Amino acid sequence: MNQKVHQQPFEGGPVDETYQRHWDGKSWQRRAHLLVQLRHGAQNVQIVPDRVGGDAGLEFFTTDGCLYQCYAPEEPGNTAKASSAMKQKATRDLPKLRDKQQVIAAILADLKCNRWILFCPFLDDKAVIAHVRAKGTEIRKLGLPFLSNDFEALVQSQEDFANEIAQLRRLPIGPELIISPTTDEGVDSKDKELVQTLDEKLGRAFPKASETRRIGFRETYIRNHIRRENTLETLKTDHPVLWERAWQTINAEENRLELLGAAGTASPSEHLRESLARIEVGLAKDLPSVAHATISDLSAGTLSDWLMRCPLDFDSEP
Repeated sequence: MNQKVHQQPFEGGPVDETYQRHWDGKSWQRRAHLLVQLRHGAQNVQIVPDRVGGDAGLEFFTTDGCLYQCYAPEEPGNTAKASSAMKQKATRDLPKLRDKQQVIAAILADLKCNRWILFCPFLDDKAVIAHVRAKGTEIRKLGLPFLSNDFEALVQSQEDFANEIAQLRRLPIGPELIISPTTDEGVDSKDKELVQTLDEKLGRAFPKASETRRIGFRETYIRNHIRRENTLETLKTDHPVLWERAWQTINAEENRLELLGAAGTASPSEHLRESLARIEVGLAKDLPSVAHATISDLSAGTLSDWLMRCPLDFDSEP
């Protein structure tokens, strides 16, 4: 049996302050909105919807004169490409203040704005700052009616919102969890030894299933496992109290499973359903304010983890 490789539960010590770098666009926009609301006050932040006619180069603005545009680079691990993409974003969107000035003036009414902020998950390259500020200077010189004389364009990242992020992390029950997406690349890169173990288990559990069906089962279990790991990582980073409760529940049920095993006359599919139901009930009890969808993700992924690491096994069906 493989040795457990669980992370240690949170014990009240400092949480890793590393910020998540990889975000899809919609998830980053939602996170940025939460942070901007914490900084300026939710009642002072207005989202600019993009369903009709685009967003005019603005994601949201504040009543104290800040214009925000969000952007999450697609390749956060490549500094050169990420920096280039940030520059291109500013080059596209800052001129919209000029090109869409009638639309923007109507939205802002009599509000004068002194900041346009490109809000990104991270900022690695000083050249991005220089580029954005230069573009901002060009816009300031146009004398647009809704911009103040001290208008500046800036680039900010999660590091600039450290206090607001800390507020989110201190909440035992926080806002909607924003989970990193499960990608095909993530599925393909899964540890081959774990995948082989999973294949062997599925072969014993469903000996009559076709190879195509078992491959489908395998991919579903792998995706569930990745989703579970991403969910736990988000809980650990943003809601450590919830993370600790989740780990305690998962470990308690795993210890029970290892002690009792999957013995008895029940079929493998019945064992799977029973284990899934037990972990769902336990998590729902210990995390009552967490969305049912998140509980389901954690439960299904934990079942996949048990199949890969060996706490859950069964004999072949007769």
